[in-house]
Order: sequence, then structure tokens, then C-alpha cells
Amino acid sequence: MQRIALFGGTFDPIHNGHLHSALELAQQYHLARVHMVPCYQPVHRVAPQLTAEQRFQMLQLACQPHSVLHADDRELRRQGPSYSIDTLQSLRDEYGDDAQLNLVMGADAFAQFDRWHRSDDFLDLANIVVMWRAGELPPNLAASDYSNAIKSHDDAIQCSRGALTSVQLTPWEISSTQIRASLAAGESVVQYLPEAVSKFVAEQQLYR
Repeated sequence: MQRIALFGGTFDPIHNGHLHSALELAQQYHLARVHMVPCYQPVHRVAPQLTAEQRFQMLQLACQPHSVLHADDRELRRQGPSYSIDTLQSLRDEYGDDAQLNLVMGADAFAQFDRWHRSDDFLDLANIVVMWRAGELPPNLAASDYSNAIKSHDDAIQCSRGALTSVQLTPWEISSTQIRASLAAGESVVQYLPEAVSKFVAEQQLYR
């Protein structure tokens, strides 16, 4: 069974924490490909500081050294509000019914998941994998509206869709918000960004 994941976000900017999380997920879930999808127009958060095109350029640079990561511009091409259900449907159509499709999200996003557009339809298309960091409280999946879909890691990786599970990842003490603030203050952030992204940000004078 081909195993695929959707890892979405604003990526404003993409940073090493994003990359390491995606690569760690790929290893733990035996993924053939992780689609890194920048949203065009966020529905549940404020608009990104950079344009969709700038964010996608950085994402391409960051993913290039990693064959399992794919910078995917389908939400940019679709434009309009970036509804994850539409992106999942597009991926399901692309890979077919037999592939395993996983929607990856953070615990904070999962806490608001019942407010997402067509949230009741997601498990018909994919598994939901909730990420959390060592040192944090694990997400309370049993308290959600989707508790009947909870499966262990070993069981979930055998499901093409319909499973709800969580995964603990290595903590990274950095966020895009902190990086933007540091850049605005003229501080170096080279330790937080892939080298090619850091050069792009400097050359384009971004977030100044």
C-alpha cells in the first residue's frame, strides 16, 4: 500500500522545525511522499505576511534536498479559501482508492477541528494524524467527536483511511512567528532556516 501524507500550513516562512517534523513522520509512518502544501488563503488564521508565490518558492528550496518531501502548489493554483477537504479529495483522486492518505495536523489545530469545513467528511478520505511534542500533554483524542475512529500507531498504518491517531515528535523550540519577529528586529535566524531559504530571505530582504 502506497502511503501518502498531506502536511499543510502557511509556511511563512518554512523552517527547520517543519522539515524535521515532516521527515520524522515519513520515517515513523513509512511514507512514500509527504505533500507540503502552502495554503493560498487561510480560513482559520490571519493572512500570511508574504505572498503565496514567495512562500512556495521558499518551500521548494527547503524540500529540494529531501526526496520524500514534495512542494505542492495545488491550493495556490486553486486559489480562493484553502479548504483542506478539497485538497484531500484532489489527492485521493490522484492516488486512487487503494493508497493510504494521511492528514497531518498539530494538536492545536485538532482542538478546533470540529469547526473545519466539512469536518465530518475527512475520515471518509484519509486518516488523521495529530502531532504533539515531547514535553507537551498528548492530545485528548478520546474527548473529540471522532473518538470511535481512534487506532494505535500499528493499526493506523494499515488503514487507507478512517483512522485517528497521534504521534509524538522531537520538540523544536521555534515558530514562524518568532522568526518573523527576529528578522524584523534585524536579528540572525540562520540556525532556524534551511540554508537555501536563509539565502533567499536575505536576498529578497523579506520580513524587514
